[in-house]
Amino acid sequence: MARGMAMRTISVHWMFLALAIVLVPLGVTPAAERQLKIAMVQWTGDTRACIGFRDGLKELGYAVEYTMLNAEQDRTKLGHILRGTLQPRLKEFAYVYTYGTTVTKATKRILKNQAPQIFAIVLDPIGAGIVPRLESSGANISGATNGVSLASQLDTALKLGKFKTLGFLFNSREKNSLLIREQLRDLAASRHIEIIDLRSPPAMDSLRENLRKLKDKSIVVDAVYIPSDSFMRTNSELIGSELRAAKVRSFGATKEYVDGGVLLGLVPDYYKLGKAAAGIVDRHQKGEKLQNVPVATDEEPTLLINSTTARLLNVTVPEELFTRATFVE
Repeated sequence: MARGMAMRTISVHWMFLALAIVLVPLGVTPAAERQLKIAMVQWTGDTRACIGFRDGLKELGYAVEYTMLNAEQDRTKLGHILRGTLQPRLKEFAYVYTYGTTVTKATKRILKNQAPQIFAIVLDPIGAGIVPRLESSGANISGATNGVSLASQLDTALKLGKFKTLGFLFNSREKNSLLIREQLRDLAASRHIEIIDLRSPPAMDSLRENLRKLKDKSIVVDAVYIPSDSFMRTNSELIGSELRAAKVRSFGATKEYVDGGVLLGLVPDYYKLGKAAAGIVDRHQKGEKLQNVPVATDEEPTLLINSTTARLLNVTVPEELFTRATFVE
């Protein structure tokens, strides 16, 4: 009798164990084991995208130990970080998160497909040679792009008033900006707009000199466009205030520019893109191959208009833009 009871008890235990195994979907890591170590390689320190990435993983139930590696916009320091710190410790990390085109390209060369790489805020992943297509990378890498259609940005700006000459204020040492320059020239030609290059490499004198020329009318343009670039974003307040003083219409590719005083921007949400990158980690953890996970995009960029700048320039916002715009002072 006792032996029979024991056998029934064992049978019940095995039955519950089998049921538990059935109830845990294949490829899903139990919550208690959702612990990760991630190296975050940054270019300018913590950004909204980096914060969104960490918040996203936390909301998805992951307990993550982060190793923060900030290159501080210094290519030499980035090389030391990648070769001296990351490479020797690569086996410690489940993922390597990279911010921006410069960091992502350099890290990809070091990793050589040996560790999963998740990137964020890469403007043109295809043009930069990071992935061959947005639908699938074909390698151990995926992430989120901050690219917003340049044609949409240009046409939105034109709705605030036509212009025949457009100054392109850009960092001539940044590959992304050079790629944008070529696209912009093609788009402008089809709209009968002349592009005036305002080359501003990472030396404050170059940027200040171009802004001075716009103010004193040594260079005369109807409008100015600023692409997404770490150096230019760092100086967004200077750029915004000086373009206001020059009384020239302007539009830019990121929120920082409009906050700093630029008139208009059709911009991605960096925080949302960071969360999208976290979602890619989750998909990979659940069994999808990283090479098959599409690069995430912000399909609904935000239209920002600086109302103070609009008033100063006597710009009337048309109804079709007014109803969907977010206004900042």
